[in-house]
Amino acid sequence: MEPTVVLTIGGSDSSGGSGIQADLRTLAALRMHGTTVLTAVVSRNTRDIADVYPQPTTVVSAQLACVLEDLPVAAVKTGILPTPETAVAIAARARTGALPNLVVDPDLSAAAPGARRGLIAAYERLLPHATVVTPNREEASALLGWEVATPTDMAAAAAQLAARGPQHVVITGGDFAAGTDAIDVLWADGAARMLHSPRIAGRNSAGSGATFATAIAGRLAMGDDPTSAVSWAKGFVGRAIGDASDWRIGAGPGPIDHFGWSAMSLR
Repeated sequence: MEPTVVLTIGGSDSSGGSGIQADLRTLAALRMHGTTVLTAVVSRNTRDIADVYPQPTTVVSAQLACVLEDLPVAAVKTGILPTPETAVAIAARARTGALPNLVVDPDLSAAAPGARRGLIAAYERLLPHATVVTPNREEASALLGWEVATPTDMAAAAAQLAARGPQHVVITGGDFAAGTDAIDVLWADGAARMLHSPRIAGRNSAGSGATFATAIAGRLAMGDDPTSAVSWAKGFVGRAIGDASDWRIGAGPGPIDHFGWSAMSLR
């Protein structure tokens, strides 16, 4: 059997916890072939982002064209799009139908302060072409211009984002400080649905958002409907966070365990 091909578009993380690195680990865990379009080189460790070097839009577009003209891409996930120009270029390709099963993770962490407003506006061009959009509460707040603070807010925000064109919206709430459950809200078929799972104790969560979005893309490529893909991805991320709960890789929140390494002997 040939592996299914999935394309991830995003930034490189020098610490290996998130970004393209987390995407490729997720796809490897799904036994898929990951292809990449690098949008930014991010200098970071487990504590902080030190520097972001955006790739020129021409370089991003050239990578995208090379992959799409040759490989049978079955799904696409976007992560860091550091400039409005990059987001507009990706949206232009999506508008042609060239980006199937598109999952948009609107990661704004690498946007320069002066470019943030323009980038948010550029997402308006990309969102209508997405099968699933996966913002966390902070990203949803930035996209909508009001604070998404509670599960009720998350449901309202998901409805507002869905009105901008994407077929499905998932707002993740794993960062809530209180409660025994990790709550996400899925907007599908004209209604909001709360997704509950037990909150996993542990300090390591780097790359969990990227992993969630990439796992959704991978499952869509396998033929899952979006609701099933979201549910599977949520379970996968929960297990990966739990399996890495005892790791001490770096001084801050470290990577998660995509491969179940903690549950197996490597010797």
